[in-house]
Amino acid sequence: MKVLLLGVTGNVGSRLLPALLLHKHQVVAYVRTPSKISPEATSKLESIVTGSASDSAAIKAAILSQNCDAIVNAAGVAAVTCLNSQGEFQAIFAAVVQAALDAGRERGRAPIRCWFMSGFGVLDSPKKDHPVLDYMPLFPAHKPNYLLIKSHPVDILAWSLFCASNMTPKYDTPHFPPPADVSANNLVAKADSPPAWVDNLRSVPLIGTHLNVMSQGQSYYAVLEDCVDFIAADLEKGLESEWIGKRVGVKEKSKVK
Repeated sequence: MKVLLLGVTGNVGSRLLPALLLHKHQVVAYVRTPSKISPEATSKLESIVTGSASDSAAIKAAILSQNCDAIVNAAGVAAVTCLNSQGEFQAIFAAVVQAALDAGRERGRAPIRCWFMSGFGVLDSPKKDHPVLDYMPLFPAHKPNYLLIKSHPVDILAWSLFCASNMTPKYDTPHFPPPADVSANNLVAKADSPPAWVDNLRSVPLIGTHLNVMSQGQSYYAVLEDCVDFIAADLEKGLESEWIGKRVGVKEKSKVK
């Protein structure tokens, strides 16, 4: 696939690039400041498009001019609580969604395949109709992003949300190619709710579900390099991916009891 990558100079995006290349994708970087891309990364890119990540028209133009089949959005940083400045995170998300919709309509072919970095809080909790965010009120911007994207049918926007609790780099810098000990095979994954969830403490009166979520949520940390390999590997499936239209929860296999 030819992939438009937003956020290539960031913590996640810089590691997405070697993962995408490992899985034989061509990568076009969409970035505000090309000089921030390392010389090694620059040499491996198909091309670089300069623009703001909150400019939907510019992102659409990049998709069409570069003939991209997919977008991976790793741009922006979600604020931890509603008390923190939200910055451009939601504006970037909305701009990428709109750009993918508009480019898909104008191109008149299959929908654009999109992966977005999202949050653990939008996954379903054990209590029906209540997301994890209701019990762990962190990174609230992910909820309106999810509500926005799920309003679009997957036949016009082939989206997926990657919903790790926290992604910790195993290595200080990106490696080309990625080290052999990082892989999507190190993860268990589940659509729309956390995988390998244990139904304990819920019988405690009044606060059982809170205790259940709070006691386990902290264990849903994943290695960043494993996570980006998951996304890159999935893009090989194109529009046949089982994760289209899904929130994807992951957990390191080593943490599954």
